[in-house]
Amino acid sequence: MESTITLNETNPASADFPESFQYGERPLLGLEMQVETPENVVLSYQLAGPSQRYVAYLIDFMIRSIMLVGILIFFIAPLSNVMMPGAMMGLFLVIMFLNTWGYYTISETFFKGKSIGKHACGLRVIREGGYPITFWPSLLRNLARSADSIILYGIGMTSMLLTRRFQRLGDLVAGTVVIQERSLTLPRKPIILNKIKPLDKNEIGSFLPRDEVLSLIDEFIGRRHVLTYERGHALAAQLAQQLAKRLQYSGDEKKVSQYPMAFLASVYKTFSFGHAVEEQELVDEYQKRSASEGEFYE
Repeated sequence: MESTITLNETNPASADFPESFQYGERPLLGLEMQVETPENVVLSYQLAGPSQRYVAYLIDFMIRSIMLVGILIFFIAPLSNVMMPGAMMGLFLVIMFLNTWGYYTISETFFKGKSIGKHACGLRVIREGGYPITFWPSLLRNLARSADSIILYGIGMTSMLLTRRFQRLGDLVAGTVVIQERSLTLPRKPIILNKIKPLDKNEIGSFLPRDEVLSLIDEFIGRRHVLTYERGHALAAQLAQQLAKRLQYSGDEKKVSQYPMAFLASVYKTFSFGHAVEEQELVDEYQKRSASEGEFYE
C-alpha cells in the first residue's frame, strides 16, 4: 500500500521534490484511487484489476481444496461409522460454509485484509475511505460471494468491469476495494545542525527528552519537505507545545507558537549531543583530578 501526500504549489520545498510525488491537482488515470483524509492529506492507492484478483482467487481455491480434502480424510471419514448420515451431512455443510466464507473472513480480519492468495499476489482489501477492513465488512463482502460466484464468477467479473473501482457485488455492499501493495521510501533531508541554535540553558528546566522523542523529531524534520509549509507547522505545533511545557521553556513564546518546527530543531540540537557532552565533561574532570593527585603524590 502506498500513501502519498499532496504538495502545495506555494511550498518552496516542492521545487526540489521528485516529480513522481508532485500530484497536486493533476488528474490520475488508470488504476489510481485517491482518498482525501480529514487532515487534507491525499492518500493514493493502486487498484487491483480483475486478472490479478482472479489469480489470487485461484491460489486461495487450491488452498481451500487441500484443506477440505484433509478434513474429509482425517476428520469426517473416521466419524462416518459413529454419526448418523443426517448428522454427517449437517457437519459437512458447516465445514463447507467455514471453508468457503470463514476462510476469507478470518484471513481478511486478522491478517490486515489479506488471504494467502492475496498475499502471494501483493493485494489487500481496504475500506473505500482508505481505512483497514474490520470483521463486519469482511463478513458482509464474503457472504455476498455466493451471488458473485454465479456462472463461474461471471457476475462478479461483470460487476468489476462495470464499476470504476473494480468492485464486485460484495465490495459494493460492504464498501470495500482491493488494492495493490506498493512499497515506497520517502526521501529525507537531513537536519543541518550547524545552522540551528540550541536552546539557552537558562530558559529551560532540568527535563531531558527521551531518545524516542529525539528520533521522532529527527524523522519529522527530515521529511519536512513532503508536507506543505502550513501543514508541517500545524503538526509540529502539537509536539512543540508539549515539549515547551515539559521543558519549562521561558524564552520567546513566538518561537513555539509561530515557528514550532524551528523550536523542535533547537530541541534536537540541544539534546541530541547532550549525553556525549556530559560524558566528555566527566572525562575531562576525571583527567584533571588524576593529574592533580599525581602531582600531590610526587
